[in-house]
Amino acid sequence: MTPKEIDDKLVIPEEDKVTSIKILEAEYIYNFIKEHDIKKTLETGFGYARSASNIIAASECKHIVIDPFQANYQYLGLKNIEKIGLQNLLDFRNDYSHNILPELLEKKQLFKFIFIDGDHKFDGILIDFYYSDLLLENKGYILLHDTWMRSTQLVMSFIKKNRNDYIKLKTPLRNFALYQKVGLDKRNGMYFKEFYTTKSLITYNVITWLTTGNQNILKRIVFKLKELIK
Repeated sequence: MTPKEIDDKLVIPEEDKVTSIKILEAEYIYNFIKEHDIKKTLETGFGYARSASNIIAASECKHIVIDPFQANYQYLGLKNIEKIGLQNLLDFRNDYSHNILPELLEKKQLFKFIFIDGDHKFDGILIDFYYSDLLLENKGYILLHDTWMRSTQLVMSFIKKNRNDYIKLKTPLRNFALYQKVGLDKRNGMYFKEFYTTKSLITYNVITWLTTGNQNILKRIVFKLKELIK
């Protein structure tokens, strides 16, 4: 099943299409998993199951998803998975990731690809990254979504400054941050490097200004410049 075939069957309310993972993002995940022959996958966040359905279709293996908020989505994520016919490969955990991730760690489960797209608060993303790191195979991948958000940017800065055992890989999509685990965490108990950045603060505030409130000439000019810079 291809991303196009999946998307033709997905039901996503019109008002949520701007917040849901985008079609191009889902296609990227699908192709990445196919190209790297990834079989062991995990995801925090579920929503309408666009990412989960593409992960399952690409890997053709059991996929663990953690999300306690399906009721807020009228259970459309679970219904979409069933509609596509992938329910037998979905291991859905209806709970918070801070409860489930330690359980997976205790059971010594390991994964090759982990997609973090659940709680978007800074501490929630950092906790998901902390446990994902412990659950990740060496040479495995962690993908962060919503890199425009200040909370995600700070986690990215933390990884860059404090985790020399990870390298950031380029992606064609600005709203993704892809990391590969390339060794062991050799920090001692006192290791810390400041990771606050004013650059990401400015970026966040500019994007927030562009995407909220009424449109005006200045915003249109900035959007046009943004397109030209791509």
